[in-house]
Formats: sequence, C-alpha cells, structure tokens
Amino acid sequence: MKTLAALGCLAIGFAGGGPAPAQAADLGPPSQWDEMQKFEYYIGNIAGAMNVCRMYSLHASMRELSVLTPYGQKGLRDWGSYDGIRGAACGGLANDAKAILGDRDKLIDYLKARYDCAGGDCVER
Repeated sequence: MKTLAALGCLAIGFAGGGPAPAQAADLGPPSQWDEMQKFEYYIGNIAGAMNVCRMYSLHASMRELSVLTPYGQKGLRDWGSYDGIRGAACGGLANDAKAILGDRDKLIDYLKARYDCAGGDCVER
C-alpha cells in the first residue's frame, strides 16, 4: 500500500496541471476527497487517456480497475481532459499506468474490500 500511496501523491500532482485543451473547470476530483479517492479517480482518468493515446491494452487493464470504484468510474467519465494529448504526454501517462498496474493485485483486493459494485454502481461497504 505504500507504493499505492506514493503513486497517489504523484497522480494527484500530475492530474492537477496536465496539458488539457479540452479540460473544463469542473473536471478533476473535488478537493474534499481524500488522497485515496483522488487516486482512484486518477486510475479511471488515466484509463481514458490510454484510450485516446491508442494504448488499448493499458486502457483495458486500467479500465478494469476503474470500474471497481465510484471515484474511478467518475475519472473514466471525465477522460475528456486528455482529449488533445499526444506524444511524450502519452508516454508519461503510460509509465504511470504501468506503475499502477505493478500493484494491480493489491489494488484489486483493496477496492473489492472497500466497495460493492454488484449492480454496476459502486457503493462503499
């Protein structure tokens, strides 16, 4: 979990100021969310970015994680903030995705213990 917390801090910092021509003021995680909720949001957000970057296997793996949390689902819906990214930005996000997926099993265990997503909408247990 220490790795997840470190990645979460990096993700929050990155998500706050990325190159995003299509980014609207209401996108991004609300400031009142805790660090883990913001990290979960970023998982969904980066899943959408991987789709835009045409990195479909990373998109599928990150999407699999994002649908296990309501915050990840919102992040996935808000992926439009990455609509204009290309090149080096995609590579950096792909590296973030690979780092997150390095702890995939721990993250899945954590998310399944924290949320019930049986009906498609996730609620905290």
